[in-house]
Amino acid sequence: DRNKVLNNEFLITAHKKSLFGRAIGASFSVGGTQWQRSRYAIKGSTTEWINPWLFTFNNYKERINVPIPSEFRFDKKINSIYGFLNLNFQDVLFLELSGRNDWSSALPINNNSYFYPSASMSFILSEAIDLKVPWINFLKLRAAYAETATDTDPFALDFTYSTGDFGGSQTATLPTIIPPLELKPQLANSYEAGMSLGLFNDKVQLDITYYQIWSFAQILDSPLPASSGANFIKINTGEIQNQGFEGTLDITILQKKDFYWQTGFNISRNRNKIISLGDGAEILQLADIWGLNGPAIAVREGEDYGTIVGYDYIYHEETGQPILNEAGTHYLFTENQVPVGNASPNFTGGWNMRLGYKNFNLTTLVDTKWGGDIYAGSYVIGLQTGQSPETLLERNGGGLEYTDPEGNVRNIGVILDGVYADGTPNDKVVHYYFKYVPNAGGWGRFLTTPGILENSWVKLREVALTYDFPESVLKKSKVFQNLTASIVGRDLFYLYASLPDNINPEGANGSGNAQGLEWASFPSMRSISFNVKATF
Repeated sequence: DRNKVLNNEFLITAHKKSLFGRAIGASFSVGGTQWQRSRYAIKGSTTEWINPWLFTFNNYKERINVPIPSEFRFDKKINSIYGFLNLNFQDVLFLELSGRNDWSSALPINNNSYFYPSASMSFILSEAIDLKVPWINFLKLRAAYAETATDTDPFALDFTYSTGDFGGSQTATLPTIIPPLELKPQLANSYEAGMSLGLFNDKVQLDITYYQIWSFAQILDSPLPASSGANFIKINTGEIQNQGFEGTLDITILQKKDFYWQTGFNISRNRNKIISLGDGAEILQLADIWGLNGPAIAVREGEDYGTIVGYDYIYHEETGQPILNEAGTHYLFTENQVPVGNASPNFTGGWNMRLGYKNFNLTTLVDTKWGGDIYAGSYVIGLQTGQSPETLLERNGGGLEYTDPEGNVRNIGVILDGVYADGTPNDKVVHYYFKYVPNAGGWGRFLTTPGILENSWVKLREVALTYDFPESVLKKSKVFQNLTASIVGRDLFYLYASLPDNINPEGANGSGNAQGLEWASFPSMRSISFNVKATF
């Protein structure tokens, strides 16, 4: 594996503290960057090695199956020129203008140059006028506008063959994604406004930001019918609106010579909405588990990003209740996948606390994600297989009286909630099997809705105790300039979790588009470490 990254940069800055009668300060910077990455890797797998220290493809015992290596290539280069202009008026009003132009080797030569500017302004109101409010010592207003542009991966513009073998002969296959004709960079325009507030000599500091981002000309793989010979075509399409807010609050509760106590809070909320998917695409699937035999994350025009699609109940129009068959054993459900939930949380937040006494410092961090759905695949599989504690009620005789086909009477029956097609409430007692198999969902063309659960949690993320050795000890050692010892616990435990059966709330299948889908996730891992940091 040969992986080489080169960065060449330069930056020239000129500044003057006073212009036009010392009212305006200015600085100007111009710079450039050349980024280049080149990677070539060859990979192969064999059975048992003859020599454990000889790294070669011929070093294997079994000679029946000859290993066929695979190659990986990555070559990309981006040249950039940028500039910044900073102006300030009497250290009260600040303006920053910037512009950047990139040239990317991953885009067609006609579209490989793209320029994106930005501008931001801030105004310290508390310095400009007398607010006549003694407990407000700082107030700053700010606003910003920025354009951004990004390219794509290399080798996406042309057909590239994938080589392999079949029956001892070499093969070559075309890609499943048709390359674009005139691909352009994907663009985003962002707007931001905020306020910073200091109260009681900055013992209380509040910062609030609202933002809105419009992303368009997205580089997406648009689905194609199988008859076309490919699964997708790469195009510039789609428009997404992203908006939300962020807020932080820091409070100094107590500040003494040998003791301090500080705390802080943060909260944020973000919403993405699909404005357009472009021509020809009604739905775009981003991630899935089990293919058509399970739920997926998909986007449609007019819907929020993070929508979970799957097989839902068919509901009675008048009662709104799910419809069962006449035997009262199975629910009717949709033939195609439909929206059944959304993974976007209502908000995320955190609380930190900092305590210090002489040379000891204690910090804690609690964070939370509140709201948002998840498909808990581990939960529904546990219901299907009887591994979930929830299935014990009827199995231990806590159900309704049920007479099986052999005439045995046991308290293992249930009445499934719902109505018949005519709207009459279901009143048939059936074996508890029908509650969990297949009506609970799971792998296959079964209901998805029972596995859609709220995923809210509060976690003690970190606790750290640190001791800074005093200067008197350091002088006696004649070795250390600084010496710090700390014990740190991370991911300690959940204070609250809405998911059942101890399923890991952060165990989604991936950190990208697959958030909202869980199956066979690992439990969270707690870590405790002891650290020593020294400066000589």
